[in-house]
Amino acid sequence: MHRPCPDLPAYSLSQEQKTKGLAMLKQVKAQVRDGVLSKLRTDYEEAESPTLKTAINRRARSIKRNWS
Repeated sequence: MHRPCPDLPAYSLSQEQKTKGLAMLKQVKAQVRDGVLSKLRTDYEEAESPTLKTAINRRARSIKRNWS
């Protein structure tokens, strides 16, 4: 089993730290997703080309699917 460098004071997280870290990770992931989707919505509204709108829509669906 791999062990971290022995001179690290602590290399294991408590259950509370893990729970808090996962909650923060989920929150940051949602914020990033919402920011990217907001930018894509703006780009979609400004796009004139149907091809570009289709590409933006495809990207937004991909982000929703992969970042949920």
